[in-house]
Amino acid sequence: MAALWAWVQYVLGKVLSPIRGHDSKLMTNHAAFKHLPSPNMQLKATEYGASGSLMFPSHTCLAEDKMGGLPDFTWVAPENTDVKEYILLCEDPDVPIPGLCLPHGLFYGIPPSVCTATNTDIMTTKKIENHVTDAGWKYIPNLRGVPYIGAGAPLGHGVHRYFFTIVALDTALDFEGFDGKINQGKIREAIQGKVVGWGQWIGNFERPWPR
Repeated sequence: MAALWAWVQYVLGKVLSPIRGHDSKLMTNHAAFKHLPSPNMQLKATEYGASGSLMFPSHTCLAEDKMGGLPDFTWVAPENTDVKEYILLCEDPDVPIPGLCLPHGLFYGIPPSVCTATNTDIMTTKKIENHVTDAGWKYIPNLRGVPYIGAGAPLGHGVHRYFFTIVALDTALDFEGFDGKINQGKIREAIQGKVVGWGQWIGNFERPWPR
């Protein structure tokens, strides 16, 4: 039965394989980045090489917990700027759903003194309320209702790209008094006129045939 289900997923993935490449929906292609179309920061994944590297199983759905952890990242603030807050996010523009760029995690309220990110920073073991990680970062729950989920391309759909982006703001985000739901759309709206830098690293993953 498991082998049959794998074949069904594989065939479906192959059929839907042309549906991908929704790059226009990436955060950095929205209006808030119009004045800064190219990155002026370098985001480094310290366990990997250059952007475009294949992701380790521990950072994908192949991890022991079936969720995958966040890779380790470092960055440097853009020159001649006064950064007040960072945003770190991960998006998959290759999902087989037309026009969708799938958010895997979005963290904001990262202090300007911080220049690294690890999986420990985004954990929520302390059960802090209001969508706050153990490190004190705020987050937008993804479609699974958790802070972050690793790469998980559908079987048969080919290689997916995972865009990890660091965004520097010259004004801290303030949602005090806002009664609505804070989602990625609200973040895009709130960062208008505040973006002073961004950098990106892309990891690749293709789901292998199950053993």
